[in-house]
Amino acid sequence: MVALALTICLAPAAWAADTNSDEHPYADLGIGVASVLCSIPYGAAKITVSILGGVTGALTYVLSGFDRRAAESVWYTSMDGDYIVTPDHLRGKRELHFTGVRPGNSENGH
Repeated sequence: MVALALTICLAPAAWAADTNSDEHPYADLGIGVASVLCSIPYGAAKITVSILGGVTGALTYVLSGFDRRAAESVWYTSMDGDYIVTPDHLRGKRELHFTGVRPGNSENGH
């Protein structure tokens, strides 16, 4: 559901940012407004996942016999990442990360 909402929200803004490569104040205003409008549902979903991840990580910590590494893997995955959509995300200059990667893990999962 979250992925569908993000696709619907981000696709038109990304297309508009991609097709409008010239610098124009109204284009910048439009992409700024689009980033705010996209950040509202995205941010709400991200905050919800972060809160649930915080609680789940705490339960993981207790139920795993106080294994901090197990809890941190839940916390980093759910709580790290981007909380707002910026104009650079919409322009394709930065990747939007809904989840985080635990420090020390490489991009390919090793």
